[in-house]
Amino acid sequence: MIKNYLTILAFSATAGLYAQADVTLKVDDRNNKTKTAIKFKGQFNNWTDVSAYDDGTNGDATANDNIWSLKVASVADGTYEWGAVDQDGAWLTPGVPNYKFTVASGAVSGQVEIVIPKTKPTHPVVFTVRDLAKKESGVKLKGSMFGWSSKDMFDNGTNGDTTAGDNVWTLKTDIEEGSWEWGIENQCGWKLVGPNRQYTVAVGGAVTGSISYSIPAQSTPKNVTFRVYMGDVIVNAAGLYIAGDFQDAVAGKSLCNWSKDTLRLTDADKNDVYDLTVSLSPGSYQYKYFNGRGGDKDGETGNFKTGGCGNDNGLGGFNRTIDLSGLTKDTVLVIYRYDSCSTYKLPTTGIRKSNSVFKGIYPNPATASANVSFTNKNIAHVVELFDISGKVIAKNNFAAGVNYGTIMKPAAGTYFVKVSSADGATATTTLVFE
Repeated sequence: MIKNYLTILAFSATAGLYAQADVTLKVDDRNNKTKTAIKFKGQFNNWTDVSAYDDGTNGDATANDNIWSLKVASVADGTYEWGAVDQDGAWLTPGVPNYKFTVASGAVSGQVEIVIPKTKPTHPVVFTVRDLAKKESGVKLKGSMFGWSSKDMFDNGTNGDTTAGDNVWTLKTDIEEGSWEWGIENQCGWKLVGPNRQYTVAVGGAVTGSISYSIPAQSTPKNVTFRVYMGDVIVNAAGLYIAGDFQDAVAGKSLCNWSKDTLRLTDADKNDVYDLTVSLSPGSYQYKYFNGRGGDKDGETGNFKTGGCGNDNGLGGFNRTIDLSGLTKDTVLVIYRYDSCSTYKLPTTGIRKSNSVFKGIYPNPATASANVSFTNKNIAHVVELFDISGKVIAKNNFAAGVNYGTIMKPAAGTYFVKVSSADGATATTTLVFE
């Protein structure tokens, strides 16, 4: 008898631990009969959209009665937040806390139904956005009247737009009587500067408040050349890129700020200095370099705040900063070393890099000396050593028939080695003495 009692207790505990229940969620649109689709989302399914039904299936009792239903099977004990969106992706209960239901020992309680109240009369409202910068390729309007979902605006002479291609984006749509807020976004995200615009549609349809907005024009742009020295690191095969909050201000392009695989730098002179010139409006900007197209993981990690060329980025790292607010002419920026605030000066001898002159330098880093292995031992070579300012530290001539040339350590530091062959080719590389 005792053994059976313990068995019953164990079964009861197990059943309680794994208690589940089917939960039917509903949206009642009988007051308006305007919804053509409903999707539920919540903690019960990690906030992913799942379609509701008004066809007499999947937990729906009666087809086409404007009560949208979904039977969620086997929901474990717990309390769950949830909500729903309509066919436009608009949240059905904006400004209202998420609904909650509880499953306890297999019983369901709480809020499992949303009843949409009868809407107020609607009236046509025309929204306009003037793109004074003349850059936008697409503008969307978002507002509380849509549950903060997005609606396309138009610059093609349709949907209330007067003239196609005049950089005035328009949306004509019916809005309920009431007071609302709105803003705009482009392909990069939120675009409105300042607080949300506010307006009111009064009883009868009179509109007061702000239903227009102007994207500011950009100041006269100038060419700005960014430069970075990469002789101390291996450049990723995917390329070297620059990204920052200046990208939206690049003239003639529709770019997203901090797009990390868009603006690629090149080393046309083969001197390990990578550069990129953009037409940029005046302003103060943050940026950094990305060695590869992998995104954040490929970005510089140096402490630019301590180094004196940047600030905290608010995300536990640092960005480079540049003040171009007084930009009045084309500007070539100083050359920074990658991942550092240290600057680099180009050698004054105009070195051109070619991989045909020597095979490599070893060891590198070196302690006392290093050897340059020549590609063609049958011709003479000249090996020059430069410091980081471009000053020649040493110069050695090696006759034909010599396989390699030796470079003696002048002092600990980073140097540049230029190798010239008798046939006119040259090559440059970096050498570190420890």
